[in-house]
Amino acid sequence: MGQISIILIAGLLFLFSVEPPQINNISDMQVILWTIVLTGVPVLIAYFATFYVARTFPADKEENLPKLYLLRRFMIVFECISLAAYLCNLYLLNLPALIHKYFAFFPMDQLRQTLALLPLLIGLICIRLAFYQVNRPQPGHYREITTLQFKFLLFPLLPMFIYFAAIDAVQWLPYSAKAFIFERPYVLIGLILPVIASAYILAPLLMQFLWKTEPLTVSSALKRKLDQLTKQSGIKYRDIVVWQTGSLSIANAAVAGTFPWNRRIFLTDALLEYFTDEEIETVVAHELGHIRYRHIPTYMLFSLFYLLSYPFFYVLVEEPLVTYFGGSQILPTLCWLTFLIVYFVFIFRYLSRRCEHQADLYAAALTAKPEAFKTALMKLAVLNSVPKSIRRFFEMFNTHPSIHRRIDFINQWIEQSTTIQRYKNYLLEVKILIALLPIFGILALMLLR
Repeated sequence: MGQISIILIAGLLFLFSVEPPQINNISDMQVILWTIVLTGVPVLIAYFATFYVARTFPADKEENLPKLYLLRRFMIVFECISLAAYLCNLYLLNLPALIHKYFAFFPMDQLRQTLALLPLLIGLICIRLAFYQVNRPQPGHYREITTLQFKFLLFPLLPMFIYFAAIDAVQWLPYSAKAFIFERPYVLIGLILPVIASAYILAPLLMQFLWKTEPLTVSSALKRKLDQLTKQSGIKYRDIVVWQTGSLSIANAAVAGTFPWNRRIFLTDALLEYFTDEEIETVVAHELGHIRYRHIPTYMLFSLFYLLSYPFFYVLVEEPLVTYFGGSQILPTLCWLTFLIVYFVFIFRYLSRRCEHQADLYAAALTAKPEAFKTALMKLAVLNSVPKSIRRFFEMFNTHPSIHRRIDFINQWIEQSTTIQRYKNYLLEVKILIALLPIFGILALMLLR
């Protein structure tokens, strides 16, 4: 989960959790004007800051990449400023009341309220545009960059929209049915579980819907090599597709889909253009490693485990704090947000880095071309303007280890180091997660009753 996703989800939490005061002495036009000002100020600050950095440290010089990457890490500061301005829109200007007033014709209350998220969305996209121009040496069309960022935003938002639509649908049920659902928190959690599962299962279809893709040419020599590679691995998938990135020249690969019948491997057009067939084989083998070790179902279970573990956090931490501070309105949201950040930023990303090492090991072993894989990793760093080495502290916030750390891991495999042997089996963290799921599920059900 990227920083921008955390900020968006934080905005959603505040939007639906705190009741803003009723304001009678401010006109609708004043609310609109102040919304524009509060949305634009963080964006202007970000543009001035990145313009100065771009002039001082040109991105086309490799020695500047670590400095620019460090600036990218501080992008979260500008996003937090944007979130703070958005909170002013919510609680000082009562923006949701304006939304409900002018969009009352839309019958679904929860989905209607999400329209109040637009100022935050616009602010975050504009901030990302500013930082993109600093970190990418090649120019990109603003329209393509804006579209790309907007589509990235849809991934964390769409499951939430589906959930809100389900809540709105419940409102149309008879009173007895509504009372049964809303008086039992575990029923509401039961509505979220299939939404999360469907997000992972239907991810390939969503990706193909959002981005322009086309099947990898069947007659190409590369397609035959990749088919042979997947046959050697024994892993089944539906298709290999090429993601068209246009002038953005993004070099990347991904796998999506929980089941073989809908699983797809995605390769960007820049990857096919700048990498040799051997290098592409190793990159695809890395994605096959994610399938081999069932990382996608693991991530899905990890997301479900968040819902099962939150009741314990509520009983042990949140409820005592709220009681101590006299039933504060904003405190529950802050507690919820804190748990979300700790769970998905620190714990999840630690697990993700371990899974990446495991997929790297599988790629080197399956292809028996570790040198080609190391070259591919170096090319990925250059084409995507990513520094090859990152300090351990900043790596804690990444889903992937640094390029140098991944290459060092492969070198240890070449030297047959005993320290990496544990990566050949399912990770201990995954085994613990699977063992705790039913236990936490039963205990959480007892707490919620």
